Amino acid sequence: MSLATAIRVYAALLSAMTIWGFSFLAIKDVLETVPLFSLLFVRFLLAAALLGLLAASRRALRVPRKDLLALAGLSALSPVGYFLFETFGVARTQPSHVAVIIATIPIAVYLIAFVRRQERATWRKTGGILAAYAGILLIIGFGQHEAGASLTGDLFVVCAVVCAAARTSLIKDILRRVTPLQLTFYQFFFSLFVFGPLAASDGFAWVGRLTTFAILEILFLGVLCSAGAFLAMHYALSHLSATRVAVSANLVPLITLIAEVTLLGSALTPIKGIGTAVTIAGVLLTQWDRSSRMAPDIEVDGSIVRS
Repeated sequence: MSLATAIRVYAALLSAMTIWGFSFLAIKDVLETVPLFSLLFVRFLLAAALLGLLAASRRALRVPRKDLLALAGLSALSPVGYFLFETFGVARTQPSHVAVIIATIPIAVYLIAFVRRQERATWRKTGGILAAYAGILLIIGFGQHEAGASLTGDLFVVCAVVCAAARTSLIKDILRRVTPLQLTFYQFFFSLFVFGPLAASDGFAWVGRLTTFAILEILFLGVLCSAGAFLAMHYALSHLSATRVAVSANLVPLITLIAEVTLLGSALTPIKGIGTAVTIAGVLLTQWDRSSRMAPDIEVDGSIVRS
């Protein structure tokens, strides 16, 4: 890989992680104006439109019927289940809590892969798993007295992690038959059939309350978070190993925490700092285990990282 290509690849990867790091703050803010179902529908409508145009320009929309059925089924887990739980969680707890819990998706995937005998257990990975979840317990257990934090919101995010991990464990076969672009487009497309009726139940009174800043946040979530960041990461995956990309995902909670402290003025408590550090260290410990010969697919904010 040439120096110019390396710069483009790592710039794309860093851009994706930075965008996702800020996404939790944008969701938290825009939900004060836009109802949850309407936000998800508009966000995914924008993403599906952009990705559909891109796929059409490459003549990549055609997918066999059996694969369409599989994609529709997987869409129930993500984006439908994943983003419902994540967005409900963001609305009820602090963005930094969400980012740290979401960062454990690779560990949940590993546990499923171990049960399915796709991964070997090692002391390093076991220690990493215990450390990561110890960090989460610190944040959740001692962070309930922080303004904006709640156990209910944190548990919603844990459910999002379960959806993402379950989907990832089932998606390996379909990725051998469709491209990442097709996968991403059709799963956003099928989600519209769920979020459309739900959004209609919200009514349209919120449209009159939209501010210019709220519109920009919605465009950020739909265009950059749901479409641009996915494609940027897929570009990086065409040049880097899945392990390197997975490790980079641990930048997300750090970016969210920094943004929350600097932009929102949230307090960086010692417990939150320690819990975040312990969780990230645990995830890194599992991802840097070179003794594993079979790395499972990893999902980050609904996107697939392929081994």
